[in-house]
Amino acid sequence: MTSPPVRQCPFGLGLLVGGKIPFGFIAAFLVLFSLFLWALLPERWTGIDPLSQHARLVLAPPLTPGHFLGCDFLGRDLWSRLVTGSLVSLTVGVSVGVLSTLLGCLWGIVSGFMGHPWDPVMMRTLEIWYALPEILIATILMLVLGHGILSVIVALSIGGWMGVARVLRSETLRLRETVFMDAARASGAGPVRLVLKHFLPNVLPVILVMFLFRIPGGILGESTLSFLGLGLAPPAASWGVLVNEGWKALPISAFMLIWPAGFIVLSLVSFQVLADRLSRRTGVSR
Repeated sequence: MTSPPVRQCPFGLGLLVGGKIPFGFIAAFLVLFSLFLWALLPERWTGIDPLSQHARLVLAPPLTPGHFLGCDFLGRDLWSRLVTGSLVSLTVGVSVGVLSTLLGCLWGIVSGFMGHPWDPVMMRTLEIWYALPEILIATILMLVLGHGILSVIVALSIGGWMGVARVLRSETLRLRETVFMDAARASGAGPVRLVLKHFLPNVLPVILVMFLFRIPGGILGESTLSFLGLGLAPPAASWGVLVNEGWKALPISAFMLIWPAGFIVLSLVSFQVLADRLSRRTGVSR
């Protein structure tokens, strides 16, 4: 009885939506679609300057006319700052997902294909780096790089690629010994053709899974750094900056903390649902 051929599914999109689509997946997709729509078109949804200050609206409660989520301690509209901050947080999350996935893929695939003696050296280096907490690496890098969205993206990407590398190395070791890869080598396929035509189409679903798992890590990392005062500096708005401001005002205005924290939780859960869906469909574990 012959084993079934390896299923080639570019980008893994068919695996993501194939079969019966659960309600949780649809809800997560709609939530993320709305968040990205708000982030890309903030003026259309708010019509209020997020930096505009009004002394008479300081700490105005939710459902205040014209400010249904209330205002902060400088009289700035919280809804407009949340929507504007969505662009920053989602940009950081997606950028960190892309960069950390690329770094991890490059390290893992090279390590898996190179074999002895490079593979043991690269893996021992990876294990040493992996032993350090991601947030600790990012914090140290932020102290060196300084404030700014680019610094946050670089710091979180450098601190979060190790898990991707481990998974991709394991997948590379599995695929390079398969029958179709041996057949491609026997037919005279060079290294470039072997990787581009025969290897990547089968590993793309794994890469997509790891990318989706890394996005919430980037969002949470940015929020943590900004909460600690190491990320973006006010008056710039991001969910992490708003959580920091809300924490300071917690004794008198809890709603300032509830709204940005709710946005963070909602986005993290939605990305996790999509990633789990694809992970189950492809059989890929983190």
